[in-house]
Amino acid sequence: MEGMMALAGGPNPEELQKLFMGTGFLASAFVVGAAGIVSLLGILYMTMVVAPNATQRLSGALRERNILSFFAGIPVVGFFALTGAITHKSGPFSALNAVAFGVVLILAFAAAAEDIGRRLYWACGKDGSRASHLASGWLVFAFGAAFPILGWFVILPWVSLSGLGSVLVGLIPSKKSADPVKDIDFGEK
Repeated sequence: MEGMMALAGGPNPEELQKLFMGTGFLASAFVVGAAGIVSLLGILYMTMVVAPNATQRLSGALRERNILSFFAGIPVVGFFALTGAITHKSGPFSALNAVAFGVVLILAFAAAAEDIGRRLYWACGKDGSRASHLASGWLVFAFGAAFPILGWFVILPWVSLSGLGSVLVGLIPSKKSADPVKDIDFGEK
C-alpha cells in the first residue's frame, strides 16, 4: 500500500502522522497556555477587584492554620461531589453546581497563591504588594503542579485542598488572635 502511494506521488503516511501529531501538540499547548493565562487573570481579578477582603481572610486562615485547612478541604470537595452526583441529570442545577465550585476554587486558588507568594517573599527577606505575592505564588504553584508525579499527586492536591479548606477555616475565628482579620481600608470615610 505504501509503495503504491509512493509510486502514485501521494503523501507518505509517516509524514502525515508526524504532521498530525505536531498539529495536535501545538493545539494542546495553545489550550493549556490559554487556560493558564485565563486562570491567572481570573485569580488576579478575584483577589484585587471582586473579593479582596475575602481572599485576604482566606489567605490569613491558610497561613495560620494550614494543616486544618487541608483536612477541612476534604468535606468541601465531598460536598460538591455529592451535589454533583445528586444534580447530574438536571442540566441547569448541574451547571449551577459547576459554576459554584469554580468560583469557590478560584477564591481558594487566589488565597493559596497569595499565601505561597507571601511565604516566598518572606523567605527572600523582602516585602511585596498583594499583586506581586499573587503573581509569584501563582507562578510557583503552576510551575510545581506541571511536573507529572510530584506536581499532579502532591502539590496540586495539597494546594487545592488547603485552599478549599481555607474557605471553611476562614469562617471560624482564630484562637490566637482576639481581633479578627481586618478588612482592607480603601481610604473611604
